[in-house]
Amino acid sequence: MKNMLNMLKQAQEMKSNFAKLKQNIENTFFFGESSDGFVKVKVNGKGLLVDLSILYEDNKSMSQVEESVKYAYSDAKKKSDEFCESEMNKATGGMSLPFDMKSFL
Repeated sequence: MKNMLNMLKQAQEMKSNFAKLKQNIENTFFFGESSDGFVKVKVNGKGLLVDLSILYEDNKSMSQVEESVKYAYSDAKKKSDEFCESEMNKATGGMSLPFDMKSFL
């Protein structure tokens, strides 16, 4: 019975730690910028676009603007993914799991 109570306590701690991890990831922001500096984006730790800034010039074609947006987003998303992976490794002690924990965030 005592062993069962310890297991339940550990499960509660894991649930609490996971909730803190999720909140930390959602409330951490990353910035990306296009190579020409005309587009800047902000994403959260889950990689969701939060803000977008475009300094448009008349001499830029729409395709150039689109490429700049893609580049800036990729830059920020890469930073977000690296942070998320690092935080997950901390939470799991580097232990590999048979599933992707990011899908639970």
